[in-house]
Amino acid sequence: MRNRLFIFATTLLLLSCWNNKTGKQQETEETEQENLANVQFTESCYNKEKKILNSEYPKYTVNIRMQYAQGEGNTQQNINKQLVTFLFGTNIMPPKDALNHFADSLTNSFEKELKEFYEPDNEYQETYAYEYTQKDSVYEKSPEGVIAYVNRIETYTGGAHGGAMESYINFHKDTGMMITCDELFGKNKDTVCKKIKDQIVKDNNCKTAAELEEKRSIFSLGDVYISDSNFLLQEDGILFCFNPYEIAPWSEGFIFAILPYKQLEGMISTNIIKK
Repeated sequence: MRNRLFIFATTLLLLSCWNNKTGKQQETEETEQENLANVQFTESCYNKEKKILNSEYPKYTVNIRMQYAQGEGNTQQNINKQLVTFLFGTNIMPPKDALNHFADSLTNSFEKELKEFYEPDNEYQETYAYEYTQKDSVYEKSPEGVIAYVNRIETYTGGAHGGAMESYINFHKDTGMMITCDELFGKNKDTVCKKIKDQIVKDNNCKTAAELEEKRSIFSLGDVYISDSNFLLQEDGILFCFNPYEIAPWSEGFIFAILPYKQLEGMISTNIIKK
């Protein structure tokens, strides 16, 4: 499931705005959005809606918004290279080119699949309305020395419901290099995972993980974990996110847990979180 969600995540970015019904490129815009530690961020968007035939269905809609670092300094280049890898699975293109390549591949895939599988007599015509929305932006309330980034994807490609995922990437503000979970937690990941699980149990007003699993099926599909992309460094603590189907059924949605830094004393690197 994590691999499948990553593939979903590899599907759009940037404020080079297309906004039309025919699929032709109209215009590209860039606006300065954030200025963090002398790193300015530019926003780009890709918006496209297309009806495949001369009817309401089949059709697809793709909307992507991305922020990326502006400038040629080492910090900006490091941020953008890792963002493109994180979001699109490639590091050989600058952000705009990666976005365009990804968006073209995605829309071509949607169009090919809809043409191949469309059945005009199917009573559930709305299942032929594919959607992909991706919003990527700098998180505004990071701790000192950190630039954090949020990636949110919602997609629908037929069936009973769509898919959704949220992921994060945290950077050293001075170098633009990614903060990995091993760098932040070291050998304490198992201990922190236990704290995450205890917090989820507490947030859901249960006494034990077994009780929560019985009542809500949380933990029935998997246990909590820490990866490079499921923690967000905030001002006062760390947010951990588990996407639908990772540890609980779709009906439970996203599962979040926040651990204050004071609860993590001695378990996280003081070179990164200086509290």
